[in-house]
Amino acid sequence: MQKLPKACFKKYFIIPPPEIHMLRFTLEAYEGIALVTTLDAALGLIEMSIAPGCEEEVAQILKHEQEHLHLRSVRLGDEGSGS
Repeated sequence: MQKLPKACFKKYFIIPPPEIHMLRFTLEAYEGIALVTTLDAALGLIEMSIAPGCEEEVAQILKHEQEHLHLRSVRLGDEGSGS
């Protein structure tokens, strides 16, 4: 059995500011898999904290929503580290 990490995986995205709420509501529909935090509302910079073991499910949701929400992945200093 694979041991799950104890900390959330973090990813960062730029998204059109008016679409931040849609991404947040979409992920909230999948209760407990990820949390969206707005780091810079004017820029549309968000941090996504993905629950351990939910990385693939979130990746599928983002792939499906990519075109609609115009997500652009960005790399920040602590991306991928647990919190």
